[in-house]
Amino acid sequence: MSSAHKNGSLGALTLGALGVVFGDIGTSPIYALRESLNTAGRELYDIYGVVSLIFWSLMLVVTLKYLVFVLRADNNGEGGILSLFALLPSKVRNATKGTKYFFVVFLLLGTALLVADGMLTPAISVLSATEGLKTLNPELASLTVPLTVFILVVLFGFQYKGSNALGKIFGPVILLWFATLGYLGFVKVIEHPEVFQALLPNYAIDYVLHHGFHTFIILSSVILAVTGAEALYADLGHFGKRPIRLGWIFIVAPALVLNYLGQAVIAIQEPGEDKSLFFALAPNDATRIYLVVLATLATIIASQALITGVASLSRQAVRLGLLPRLKIVHTSSTVIGQIYVPAVNLIIGLGSIFLVVNFKTSSALANAYSFAISATMLMTTIAFGYVAAEKFKWSKKTLFLIIPILILIDLSFFLATVTKIFKGAWVPLLIGAAIAYLMWVWRKGQAALETALQKQEMSWEEVEAEIKSGSVSIIPDTGIYLSASAMKVPQALIAQINNLHSCPKEILIVSIIQGDVPVVTGKPILKEVNDRVKQLYIWVGFKQDVNVQQMIIDNVMSSEEEKECTYYLADRKFLESPQGSLKGMTEKLFGILHRNSAPASSYFGLPENRVITLSTQMDL
Repeated sequence: MSSAHKNGSLGALTLGALGVVFGDIGTSPIYALRESLNTAGRELYDIYGVVSLIFWSLMLVVTLKYLVFVLRADNNGEGGILSLFALLPSKVRNATKGTKYFFVVFLLLGTALLVADGMLTPAISVLSATEGLKTLNPELASLTVPLTVFILVVLFGFQYKGSNALGKIFGPVILLWFATLGYLGFVKVIEHPEVFQALLPNYAIDYVLHHGFHTFIILSSVILAVTGAEALYADLGHFGKRPIRLGWIFIVAPALVLNYLGQAVIAIQEPGEDKSLFFALAPNDATRIYLVVLATLATIIASQALITGVASLSRQAVRLGLLPRLKIVHTSSTVIGQIYVPAVNLIIGLGSIFLVVNFKTSSALANAYSFAISATMLMTTIAFGYVAAEKFKWSKKTLFLIIPILILIDLSFFLATVTKIFKGAWVPLLIGAAIAYLMWVWRKGQAALETALQKQEMSWEEVEAEIKSGSVSIIPDTGIYLSASAMKVPQALIAQINNLHSCPKEILIVSIIQGDVPVVTGKPILKEVNDRVKQLYIWVGFKQDVNVQQMIIDNVMSSEEEKECTYYLADRKFLESPQGSLKGMTEKLFGILHRNSAPASSYFGLPENRVITLSTQMDL
């Protein structure tokens, strides 16, 4: 099992999970009930009905769906939508048409929406916290947007330094946050203990039955209470199932429920006032200042966890062939998962700031945020059902008992948020569709490239024939090439023979084999292809990086011998003509993605001063 949680104590892992896994859902009380009641109304009947809907949403979505069922679908201990993608049979992952292909596109959109979520979460979370300033003094309301932008600039601007040092305080700060949530809620609840009635399911059921279509409008705000539920699954590999389940059952869920009930009491006692229910829990200005500061810290931590998650997601997408190579910087020498992806950080950082500047309030952002959440959760459930049937071989009886119920819950929320398409929900849809389209173009381009390269293949017998004919000169050197198979002559060597009419005396082929699991622990294997050629097989998981130079030194030759070698890489320039399988526009976009991908030399850890890149023109 390749999880990072094998050596941690249960208490430490549970505390760590609080800071990373539950930061997002833990900050939902700042705005979730407020937005729901703004939609539903503030009569006693509305308050009880909405609080009941929130409570049972937490129980059904988080406890039942994620903790009981979805956490079972781990890929060697890892979770997340791309882990589900990797669990799919290769015939599904590589499909190019039919229902299987549609399913792949569906998952691409789900992955893309998580990136959109990476823009929305910092924006709405930090903005909702800084809005607490106006509860201290209404004149401070004008500071919320510039202060939020400043915090986001600092947050994204310092990502290159990593979050390992700050990560040590994430758990304790969020633990303090949940303690504060629970305490403030409890103080209000004991003033009006009748509010516990709202936890009975009949209030939620009755509210739904009596409101008809309007229930969908209300559910589009209620779903804000389960924001961050996807993190329970996405961060499975960091902490494991037990710490996540224990953290939810004994700390997070009780604190959230008490806080929502406490806010309900405020709404009951002051039904006519349109105020921030969360900050109204503070009994005085001193407590309110403390709450604003703590809320800001909590939302920054929640945002940091999601930023790190999106960086990890982008690396997985590259490994699974969904995105071009990206520059990845490791910000910690001891923690493998601490990475910084400059391109992704810039995109989500600018996107988040743009959303704050344009929407200006957390209420205005709520519609966009709720759609991204509901769509991602629905796609995860459908993918989980497919994997449960295809990979885990659940019986038809079990599938029909469980999956339709989970889909019905998520579909209800999704249809609810669709009603907000023209009120902001179009934002994550547009962002997600654009990113999914780029992933589709990359996959299609890679498939077309593979087909085109097969037409240019040479056999080792043909190479030897060229050498014996005297048309190819032998270089007294060891050439190292990257190639998927020893049976195929590397494209760089083909270009070298055809264009430079030369070939190294000794050849080492390095084959990096992408596994369907997060982490591969097996050692590389060295094989002899013929008298001239050897091949090093390196297996790598989709959450791992590889340093080819170090692998060669560790498994093939000494560092002194390696310094005498030359690395050869192949590159292509695409003609972008209207002919071929990609046609003009798609090939042009694929060419742009290809040109802007991270250089293979740095991505695979090759010594830049000993790399020769041979470029050829192609029409796909």
